[in-house]
Amino acid sequence: MEVHHHAHHNGKKNWKSYFWEFLMLFLAVFCGFLAEYQLEHKIERDREEVYLKNLFEDLEDDVNHFNEYDSISFKYFSNIDSLMMLMKSPDRDKHLNRIYYLERAATMNVKNFLSYNSRTYEQMKHSGLLRLIRNQQVADSISAYYFSLQAIDLQNNIIKDRITEYMREAGKVFDAQILFQIFKTKQAPNIDSLKLITNNEQEINMFLTNAQYYYGARKLQQEACKERGKRAQRILELMRKEYHFE
Repeated sequence: MEVHHHAHHNGKKNWKSYFWEFLMLFLAVFCGFLAEYQLEHKIERDREEVYLKNLFEDLEDDVNHFNEYDSISFKYFSNIDSLMMLMKSPDRDKHLNRIYYLERAATMNVKNFLSYNSRTYEQMKHSGLLRLIRNQQVADSISAYYFSLQAIDLQNNIIKDRITEYMREAGKVFDAQILFQIFKTKQAPNIDSLKLITNNEQEINMFLTNAQYYYGARKLQQEACKERGKRAQRILELMRKEYHFE
């Protein structure tokens, strides 16, 4: 009896079958990888836009704070100029109501210190998210800007010390009860018999010396705020150009 041999190999696969199965598996894994990469890329771009939008708003706040501080500073400087002039006037006693008010007004202003908003930047820095900023010019400008704000903190501390010295010397020259009344009413006193508690020229000069140091510290801060305001404005313009923020 004749035996016929079949052409199949008892279910065994040849190398071509293995190759195509490997290729299909590779393509499936690779496409999955690409899809995941694209998704992560989109998530990162979306996060960049959110954080940069918040940074943009923080910088707008800073510009407003700096402009306000700059504006208020001019009134403050005018008050100190008037105080210095009247205290050195030969008819000083005729202007004591005004002098008392000017002395107290110098420390009643809540804008003695310059503030800024670094909330978003600090959050990004401490969580390693500054890497999200793709545009190197924007990233460098932002980092340099916030680093420069350290000088504002230092100057705020100097102003605080100058205020302390100013107030200490004021206590040797002015009646505390009258100063307290001015603080409560926010108005100059209307007292005919108003007097300084001393006419000692050395103590008066020491008070005015501290007043002018206080003035100087505040003046340096005003100049710093104008320069930082210009920096912030340039970054805003750059972000409008690169990210189309409004």
